[in-house]
Amino acid sequence: MSKQRGSPVDRSITSVPTTDQLPVVVVGAGPIGLAAAAHLIERGLEPLVLKAGPSAGAAVRDWSHVRLFSPWGEVVDPAAEKLLAPTGWVRPDSPTPSRASTWSA
Repeated sequence: MSKQRGSPVDRSITSVPTTDQLPVVVVGAGPIGLAAAAHLIERGLEPLVLKAGPSAGAAVRDWSHVRLFSPWGEVVDPAAEKLLAPTGWVRPDSPTPSRASTWSA
């Protein structure tokens, strides 16, 4: 049926997947993409993280020589920090900005 203004809407479609059947896609595995994924995990959702580089944070390594503007305390996402804690990761306690090379292994 046509969906023009004033026309009835065809509601006969019954095979539309629900959101619990579809993945939540995060585009990018840099700091922001990984923080978004951590928030999804915190909410019980399993994200599908897509990345262009060979590993997470690949683009960050490309500009690893750049001095960052913010200290660690301002850039570490709380959900990501909570997710990483069981692995033994501890947020650096430096009051000064670091270089991008400290963001990725």
